[in-house]
Amino acid sequence: MKRSAVAVMAGVIAVVAALLVLWPRGVEARPHLAESAQFRFELTPASTRSGSNSFDLLITDRSGNAADGDVTVEPAMPQMGHALAPITAAPRAPGRYQVAGVDLFMAGQWEITLSLRGERVVIPLLLT
Repeated sequence: MKRSAVAVMAGVIAVVAALLVLWPRGVEARPHLAESAQFRFELTPASTRSGSNSFDLLITDRSGNAADGDVTVEPAMPQMGHALAPITAAPRAPGRYQVAGVDLFMAGQWEITLSLRGERVVIPLLLT
């Protein structure tokens, strides 16, 4: 009886360990950087999971000074033929913007196009 109880416990421990190692995890939400001829764009997503999301943006000129103007955000998933309507980011402070309630409805590789004063960059964003 003891031997079978030990075998069952070992099996349970092995299953739990396998689940911990193999369970899908989200990619860490970290800043994503891109530069154009005039600006440096830093996009930080609130999450890297599919669904409703928000982005914080920091935009500076090449000297590090806060940029201003209307910022447009265009999420797209070209591999699947999906694109969302352009969104105007809300200014929060000099050089800082936010976009909230963006429905990135599918896991996979998204491309977030950011535009300011004719300058455009594309930032890849992998969602789980």
